[in-house]
Amino acid sequence: MKKFVAIGVVISLLSGLAHAQPKRMERDVAKQRAAVTAWTECIAEERRDEVKAVLLLDYRDDGYKSDLNELAQTRVSKRCFDAMPRAYRQIRLTGLPFAGGLAEHVIESSDKPLLTRLSMAAIGLNPATFSYTDQVAMCTVRGAPHLAAKLFKTEIETAEEQAALAELLPVTDVCTRRGTPIEASPLAIRSMLATASYRLLAAQEEVEDA
Repeated sequence: MKKFVAIGVVISLLSGLAHAQPKRMERDVAKQRAAVTAWTECIAEERRDEVKAVLLLDYRDDGYKSDLNELAQTRVSKRCFDAMPRAYRQIRLTGLPFAGGLAEHVIESSDKPLLTRLSMAAIGLNPATFSYTDQVAMCTVRGAPHLAAKLFKTEIETAEEQAALAELLPVTDVCTRRGTPIEASPLAIRSMLATASYRLLAAQEEVEDA
């Protein structure tokens, strides 16, 4: 019988603008982000269908919060759990980094290059957005899909990630020209762009399947 280990993630679910401003629950941000990556990789690999369904929901709704929390409390295989460094086996984080990590793992799992898929999706159907920050994230991805794909190829907390985020900044500035500028951490920005990218790609798949 396959052994499973309960996840050590506790989520503080936020809504509205707070969706773009996760609270830091760890002093070492690099370790926090590495732990998020490790957990979300396990869950996205082992609960792919549930993950894909949750990421399409309106994150303002109670159903989303409940389903995301259920994923956070899921059990992962002992193999995946044991593969994590011990320091990563417990982490406390908000809903956006968790969702963003899941989204990034899912969009990178295809055999087709992400750059190609995002570039094609950017000229396709525009999916629904659920808040101002979500609108800005979607606008940024559609405006510069090549730069978004470049960001997702970078490792967290690296100079390459910072450079990729800096390249995206002018695009985001255009997307916020008629609204309020968004100030958020690299973790929050990357997470917003990942969830928007996932829904943009999923919207095109729905059209192809129709």
